[in-house]
Amino acid sequence: MKQLRLPYHFGNPPKALRKAKLDNIALVPASLLSQKGKYQTIANNLPGRGVLICEASKKERITNILENVAVFFRQRGHFVKTLPYSLLT
Repeated sequence: MKQLRLPYHFGNPPKALRKAKLDNIALVPASLLSQKGKYQTIANNLPGRGVLICEASKKERITNILENVAVFFRQRGHFVKTLPYSLLT
């Protein structure tokens, strides 16, 4: 089977980024970037290694993907909090 080659190359991240310790992760839609203060406060109050996920109100493909991402993080010992999109707008 022929291997697909991508038109770009992923290199190693910068040294400063490799040494960074990430406390919490926030996965939010781009439309909420202007509301950063709201979700950043919630994310900062999560326990260490916490993940905040903002889900869309409609059952869309992205909602199923985010549910799988939440399961992935939970299986690896992270605290996951999901919030509906309407709560942050």
